[in-house]
Amino acid sequence: MPYKTVLILALIIAIPAQPTGRLETITRKLTSPEFDGRAFKSEGGLKAAQFIAENFKQIGLKPVRSGNDAYLQKIAGGGQNVIASIEGRDPGLKKESVIICASYDAFGGKFAGAMDNAAGVALLFEIAREMVKSPPARSLIFIAFDGSEQGMAGAVFYSANPLVSLEVTAAAINLTGFGGGWSERKHDTINIVGSEFSPQLRSVLSDLKDPDKPTAILGADVFNRIEGEHLLPGLGRVPVLGMTSGFHYAYHSQADTADRINYPSLEKTSSNLTGIVRRIADNPGRIERTGEPVYDEGESMAWYSILLALRENLLKSPSNDAAQAKIDDALLELNRHKGRPVQDLAAREAVIRRAADICFFIANPNGVEYSNLLNNAKNLQDRGEKQKAIEAYRKLLKFVEEEYRLDTRRENEIRSRLKVLESR
Repeated sequence: MPYKTVLILALIIAIPAQPTGRLETITRKLTSPEFDGRAFKSEGGLKAAQFIAENFKQIGLKPVRSGNDAYLQKIAGGGQNVIASIEGRDPGLKKESVIICASYDAFGGKFAGAMDNAAGVALLFEIAREMVKSPPARSLIFIAFDGSEQGMAGAVFYSANPLVSLEVTAAAINLTGFGGGWSERKHDTINIVGSEFSPQLRSVLSDLKDPDKPTAILGADVFNRIEGEHLLPGLGRVPVLGMTSGFHYAYHSQADTADRINYPSLEKTSSNLTGIVRRIADNPGRIERTGEPVYDEGESMAWYSILLALRENLLKSPSNDAAQAKIDDALLELNRHKGRPVQDLAAREAVIRRAADICFFIANPNGVEYSNLLNNAKNLQDRGEKQKAIEAYRKLLKFVEEEYRLDTRRENEIRSRLKVLESR
């Protein structure tokens, strides 16, 4: 082989993998049959945890404690979190920590969970890789949580058994639902939830309103009633931010595969997330959590932008005229609140939550089907039509087992209702 050809090949081999390559490689790896859907308390879940621990170590993160399986935190009753750290550079602020976390479990088998949440773990690695090169002022704790669909089991366990005291934990940032946007819309926007409870975090985020680094600052009250895993339970006074690229139609279904991820967008997101994490970890002074929320003045227009984008997903037909009118009315109400925070609870219910509900329904038709099946079963049960109610609950249970998985609490509630009816 000619010398020049050998040199060119050597140079090609020596070029480090680009972030998009790593993001895709990790996402596809975690969603591969090797980990069998990463179900909580499963062999595939344990293999995934060990894979994450190995990557933390290779990136250069240190375990928070010593001993065998130092990166793993065993959860009482089964499962495990994966935890690693980077020491901050500032002699004073490094005593404080910022948690960056993402759940890694899915529902097992064909429910591989790419956007929810293999891509989130891939982003966790990329942020860690950049932070190792140049640590921020505060120390960083990276956590891959297990059991997100079982009442956030891993997060709840860590909250009760933190490896770094919550008294010196300045903030927590949870990553979930990346790579798909709002059902293929607004891929590049980072939706940030929960900053209304921290004046310091609001101040940091207020400087990020850059068209090239789009963010939407949203209230946690909306996500609390729709999708709780964007937040972390039990962290007491620690300010918590949830970050996501949006709610997708493949959410909790077999359609949530690695092939659906928008990897170029995920690369942009990785860079922008890293910048946000660094700004928070470098923020001087104490980061506090307050009891009373102060919502962002741009929130109504953030939902306006999301709803306007999703409006295009609605089929234009006479049967959808009523839905179209409802969307247009919600857009009008959001526009009336342009440029000012929606603080009043009644106004939030009528404007913000109403618009958000419409967005979630358009973005996730499986969620609409689930709600329809559940309401039908409950109505039959309330009317005393026992046999029809049993059939309806069985149909609902089959739907959530085969097409649209639920967290354990909601699935157990369906099973409990069916069991009561069948026992009478």
